[in-house]
Amino acid sequence: MPLTYARAKALFTALGANDPASLASSETKEGRPALARFLFMKALWSCAISDDPRWITSWANPTDAVPAAMKRMLALGVDPADLTDVVRAMQVEVLFNVCCILDSSSHGIEDLQAKVPENVEWRLAEYDGETETLKRPILDVHESFHAFDPTGRGGEPRGAAKPKAKARAKPRRPSGKK
Repeated sequence: MPLTYARAKALFTALGANDPASLASSETKEGRPALARFLFMKALWSCAISDDPRWITSWANPTDAVPAAMKRMLALGVDPADLTDVVRAMQVEVLFNVCCILDSSSHGIEDLQAKVPENVEWRLAEYDGETETLKRPILDVHESFHAFDPTGRGGEPRGAAKPKAKARAKPRRPSGKK
């Protein structure tokens, strides 16, 4: 059963959305999957660390490679806030690229897709777990990714100028990839 405007607005309010009325209108009056997009973006951003450097102490086994490397950096005097900024920036970049891959199934693998004559693609879509049916597609997720940054900085690191309203249309590729 489709959501009513009142129910959608109540849900967005309870979920902490910045503009519940606008999102409810998008969901119910414009027919866009605003609730699914909102929840997906919240899930993505939950994968990135916060600005609080206490995450460093939450790593369970300091003998594993990454925690051991962090321990060595901290012993050399690297500021935990700087380490947090670097790790978070890389996480944000990876998550943004995941959004680009969801939007364009050939993103990053154009050379491989050219070798496959069959049309093999993917997209993000709403899914009804009760009826096991796909519903509305959730398109252009990369365009809304930065707007969901819980820090309010649009994916930019601390100390960076406040981002202007813009969508990064082209993700950066990891070094070594062409």
